[in-house]
Amino acid sequence: MRSFRSKSYVYRMNNSFKLTLILFLFLFSSASNAQEIRWYGESPEMIQALEGRGWEDIGFNRLPASAENIVRSPVWNLSRQTAGLTLRFTSDSPEIQVSFTPTSTRLEMPHMPATGVSGVDLYVKDGSGKLLWVRGNYKFGEKVTYQFQLDSESGSPKEFQLFLPLYNGLSGLEIGVPDDKSFAFTPKRTEKPILVYGTSIAQGACASRPGMAWTNIVAREMNMPMINLAFSGNGRMETEVIEYVSQIDPAIFILDCLPNLGPGAGFSSDDIKEKIRYAVTTLRAKYPDTPILLTEHAGYSDGLVYEPRAEIYENLNAWLQESFGQLNERGVTGLYTLTKEEIGLGTDDFVDGTHPTDLGMAKYASAYAKKLKEIFGKQARK
Repeated sequence: MRSFRSKSYVYRMNNSFKLTLILFLFLFSSASNAQEIRWYGESPEMIQALEGRGWEDIGFNRLPASAENIVRSPVWNLSRQTAGLTLRFTSDSPEIQVSFTPTSTRLEMPHMPATGVSGVDLYVKDGSGKLLWVRGNYKFGEKVTYQFQLDSESGSPKEFQLFLPLYNGLSGLEIGVPDDKSFAFTPKRTEKPILVYGTSIAQGACASRPGMAWTNIVAREMNMPMINLAFSGNGRMETEVIEYVSQIDPAIFILDCLPNLGPGAGFSSDDIKEKIRYAVTTLRAKYPDTPILLTEHAGYSDGLVYEPRAEIYENLNAWLQESFGQLNERGVTGLYTLTKEEIGLGTDDFVDGTHPTDLGMAKYASAYAKKLKEIFGKQARK
């Protein structure tokens, strides 16, 4: 018997074939038009462009190899985290990709997101010279990847600044742009940096992303390089660390260590005052004209409802002011303080009563920028 198929069946088959063919052509066209990404990895050019280090040849780290057997282990381990390190580059690409391997599997903390602990932040300079934040799509895992997208209509080269993770290290950093787009690392700036020696707050806890750490906000506001030698829980004004701090010749020394000198650290009031005096006199002996800024404890939000917590920062700040007065009496010049009242944190500016939110970080940065402009203005008038 002769087999046959209905016209409707043939019609359906023809339409199915057409749809398959259209889908194939679309996918083939998309694959053909997809641009290859050219990756720029860890090269002499990248390392030479890396800003925020006080020493050469230390990679993506914050203390040199000689410190490993001199400073305490927690300080050394924290110095392997990239807080404050940045890369600047130029490109005409509307798409920027970033990829790296974090050195720690702890990508986030209970009170700080992965975007702050292990993420990066990209900023682009507008026509007036202001750095604007670029939103990125990100993935966190064994590798961390970001994809940033800008206005595709403007093909002129732009200046970018990439802020690296606050509480993680990295290896295998690569920056990618489409193959037909330009890319070049920008040599690091040669002017003297702002140098901060401090605690977890100065390292960046608990900013939601690297660009919101107060140190990085200040670096953008002042348009100056920043060296971040803050070590979470371990900014104790130790003589060994002061020795390394004194190896750097900055525009200003900022000593913001009081939050790590509280009762839990086991120091007496005399110990703390001696630490302050030692740090200042050591730095002043080597750098007679470099300003030194001593920062008070910015307080705890629960200090408003729990007196024992208030006593901690009130005592620390009193001891700092006493040391400041003694140093002035000894004839130490170029010494300044930033007070708790000037920082001005309120009850809603903290994540956990101790570490600031992004709002708290912005208030920190505003107070610091104002104070730095005053200090540099005085220096310029001398």
